[in-house]
Amino acid sequence: MEKQEFFEISEKVYAANCISEFWQGEKRELFYELCNLMLEQNKVMNLSAIRDEVGVICRHFADSLTIAKHIPEGATILDVGSGGGMPTLPLAIARPDVKITSLDSTAKKMAYVLAAAQKLGLSNVSVISGRAEELGCDPKYREKYDVVCARAVAELRVLTEWCVPFCIKGGLFISMKGKNGENELKDAQNALKTLLLSFEKDDEFNLFDISAKDEADAKRHVFVFRKTALTPTKYPRKNAQIQKKPL
Repeated sequence: MEKQEFFEISEKVYAANCISEFWQGEKRELFYELCNLMLEQNKVMNLSAIRDEVGVICRHFADSLTIAKHIPEGATILDVGSGGGMPTLPLAIARPDVKITSLDSTAKKMAYVLAAAQKLGLSNVSVISGRAEELGCDPKYREKYDVVCARAVAELRVLTEWCVPFCIKGGLFISMKGKNGENELKDAQNALKTLLLSFEKDDEFNLFDISAKDEADAKRHVFVFRKTALTPTKYPRKNAQIQKKPL
C-alpha cells in the first residue's frame, strides 16, 4: 500500500474511533513503518492472522490505542501476553511519555518487538520473555508497574491472576475484551474480590473497522480496575491450578 493511501485510511479510522490526537506529525510515519515491519516479519513468523494493511490499521493499531486515554501521564506499563507487540508498540508511538514493557513467553516474538522498537527509535520500550505466573512471584517484577494491561490473552478470571501481582498498590489493571466481555466480568467477581480489585469503569464501544464483516465482532469493552491492596502472597498460583480452578 502506498504511503498516501495508508495515511488517508488511518486518518479516517483514527477519527471514527476518537483517537485522532495520536495521528499527528512524526507519529504517522512511525505507524506506517511499523505496519510494514509487522507485515514483512509476519511472512516468516506467525505474529498475527491479520496480513493486510487495513486490518493492521483497524484491528491492531486503532484497537490498541483505545486504552491510551485510560493510562496516567508518565506511567510505567506492563503489557502481558503482548505477542507481536500489541498494544505495546502502538502505545509507545502514541504515548512517548510512558515506559512500556512487553511480556510474552515466546522469546522470538519479544526479540522482534525489541528490534522493531529500536528500528523505530522508540526508547520507551523494553521486553521480558517468560511466563506471567512465574515472573509475578519474582520480587524484580512483582508490584512494580503503575498499569498492567492485556489484550485478547485469556478469560478474565485467569487473566486477573496472571496480571494483578505485577501492579503496584493503587495502580490500574486494564483488560481489553470483545463481545463476551460482560459475561467474563460477571464470572470474574470472585477473582476481583480475592485479588483486591475495585471496578472503576467499563468503556464500552464499537470499534470502527472498515474490514469488519459482522457488527458483533466490533463490540469492545475496556475494563479498568484499581488495585486496592497488596496481592496476597499465595497468588499467582502455578498455571495448572489457575487453569483448572480459576478464582
